Amino acid sequence: MTDTDVPRPATHQLLALAAACRPDWSIDQLREALALARPDMTWGRVLVAVAQLIADPAAEPPDLLAERPEAWRQRRRPPGPDTYTRGAAAARAALHPTPESDC
Repeated sequence: MTDTDVPRPATHQLLALAAACRPDWSIDQLREALALARPDMTWGRVLVAVAQLIADPAAEPPDLLAERPEAWRQRRRPPGPDTYTRGAAAARAALHPTPESDC
């Protein structure tokens, strides 16, 4: 077993834990929230988020969806070197305008 194999997904056990700890929750509602959140979150992140929700007396299963990472923050490609060159050229032009650029 490698480090990437841990923690292993255990959805049924997590639902059983939530049912035991939070009898006020609808397990079907948590199951639905897990199904919606799971594609965007690692199992480790799901496990931590659900544990935090279980510990919060005011939390509800749909609150799990707020824990999903925003898509715009995910896996951005770093800008290429040409981006820096264009940015530097634009900054120089703004700081040192030429008579031709004032038209």
